[in-house]
Amino acid sequence: MKAVILSRVSSKEQEEGHSLSAQNTRLIEYATRKNLEVIKSFQIVESSTHGKRKEFQEIINFCKKQKETIALIADAVDRIQRSFKESVLLDELVRKDKIELHFNRENMIIGKSSNAMDIMRWDFAVMGAKSYVLQLSENVKRSVEFKIKNGEFPGAAPTGYINYKNEHGKNWLKPDEIMAPKIKKIFETYSLGHTSLKELKLKADSIGLKSRSGKPVTTSLLYKIITNPFYYGEMNINGQIRPHVYIPIVSKELWDQCQLVRLGANKKPFKYSSKEFLYRGLIRCANSGRICTSELKKGEFTYVVCYDENGKRKYIPEQEINAQIVSILKTLYFPNEYLDEYRKHLKTSKEAEIEYRNKEIGQLKASLTKVTERADKLLTLFIDGDIEKDVYSAKKNEFQREKTRLENKIKAHSAADDNFNDLICELLAIAQNCWNIFDLSTNIEKKRNLLKMLFRTLEINNGNLGYALRFPFSELQNLSNNPNWLPLMDSNHDTNNQNVVSYR
Repeated sequence: MKAVILSRVSSKEQEEGHSLSAQNTRLIEYATRKNLEVIKSFQIVESSTHGKRKEFQEIINFCKKQKETIALIADAVDRIQRSFKESVLLDELVRKDKIELHFNRENMIIGKSSNAMDIMRWDFAVMGAKSYVLQLSENVKRSVEFKIKNGEFPGAAPTGYINYKNEHGKNWLKPDEIMAPKIKKIFETYSLGHTSLKELKLKADSIGLKSRSGKPVTTSLLYKIITNPFYYGEMNINGQIRPHVYIPIVSKELWDQCQLVRLGANKKPFKYSSKEFLYRGLIRCANSGRICTSELKKGEFTYVVCYDENGKRKYIPEQEINAQIVSILKTLYFPNEYLDEYRKHLKTSKEAEIEYRNKEIGQLKASLTKVTERADKLLTLFIDGDIEKDVYSAKKNEFQREKTRLENKIKAHSAADDNFNDLICELLAIAQNCWNIFDLSTNIEKKRNLLKMLFRTLEINNGNLGYALRFPFSELQNLSNNPNWLPLMDSNHDTNNQNVVSYR
C-alpha cells in the first residue's frame, strides 16, 4: 500500500525545535516496519484548533486524487485532528476506501474493515485530544477567576494605571504618577455637567492625557474611562461588578455623579445577576427558536422559560428537565465485557498526552526565558540613557503582559494534566453510569460540562425534551438499542425514554 506522511507542529517555536524532522523520521521508520511505500511527506506548521487549516485540506485533496487506497500516517491522533468535525470528513474517506488512518503512538489503524469498536476507540482518542486543548483554555480561565476572587485584575492596566512587580514579586497595578491626576481631572470636569465627549476630548488633549500606547485619547476611550468602575475601586468582569485591591483614582461619589450626568438623574445603572443556572445557554425552544432562559422564583425554585405555539411563555420546572436528562443518560451503557480494551486504549492516550504536554511546556519555558532576557536588556538600555522613561515603561509593560500570558499557559498545562486524568476516569464512568453522576452531583459546573460533552443539541417543546448526542455517545445509544446488546445490560439501565425525542 502507498502511504502519505503528515508531520505537524502548531507553532514556529516547535518548528525551530526540529520537532517536524523528528516526527518525519519516526514515521518513515513506521512505514518501513509496515511495508508501506511513502509517496509524499507533508511537513506543516499549522494550528488544528484555529482557522480553516488550508494545508491540512491540501493533504486530504492529494489523497483523494490517488487511484488506490492511501495510508495516511501521523505521529498521533492530535497531529491530524482535534475535533469531531474532522472525524466526519476522515470517516467518509475511510468508508469510501480512499484512505486508511495510521496513528503511530496510539498503535491504531482505522480502515474500511474496522469494526464499530475500532471506530469508537478512534472517537475516544479524538475526544481526549480535543478535551486537552479545551482544558488548557478552561484552566487559564480558572487561574484568572482565582485572581478575580482575590480582587486582582487579570488584564492589562486601564488607562491611568500601570502594571508592575510589587515587593513580593507579584504582578500588580498602581496609579500612573503622571496620568492618574489627569484621569481624575477628566472625571471632575465631566461631573459638572454640560460637557460633551467632544468637549471632554479637547480638555484631555489640553492637559496631555494619553492612552497606554502613548497616543492622544479618543472619544470612545473617554467614554470607557467615564463608565469604568475600576477608577473608584471595583472592576467589571463579564458584566459582574467586583471589588479590586488597587488604589482608586477617584471617589465613589465622584464616579456616581458622572453616571448621573451621563444617564440623567431619573435613570439607574443596569444591575447584573450573578446566579448560575444549570441549563443556561444549553436548551433551545422548539417553537420560538430562542435559547431558553432560566428564572428563579421565590428565591429557591428554578424554571426554564420556553414558549408554546402561540408565543405564550411557559415555565418548566428544572426538576422535570433533570428527570428527562436522567432518562436519556440511562440509555448510554457499556457492558463490562468491552471495558478492558478501552482501558488499554485510554492508557495509551495518557502516554501520548504526557509527551505532548512536556513538549509544549518546554517550548513555553524557552519563550519565557527569551522574554525575561529582553526585559533585562531593556533595563540596561534605560540605565545607559539609550531610551527615554516613557519608552522604557511602555515596553516593560508589554514584556510583563507577555510573561504573565506565558506563565499562565505553563500553569494551565500542568493543571490540564490533572483534568486529562479526570477525563479518562469520567469516560469510563460515563460508559457505565453517567446518569448516576448527573443525578447525584451537586456541582453545577461539573453537570454543565457533562451535558456539553454528551449532547450536540437540546431542544424543548412544551416541556418535552428533544436531543442529539455527540459522537461517540450516539454510537453507545445505538448499540444499547440493538437486540444483541440488550442481554448484556443490567436492570438499572432501561432504554425507555418518557417525554424525550431522540434526533437520529
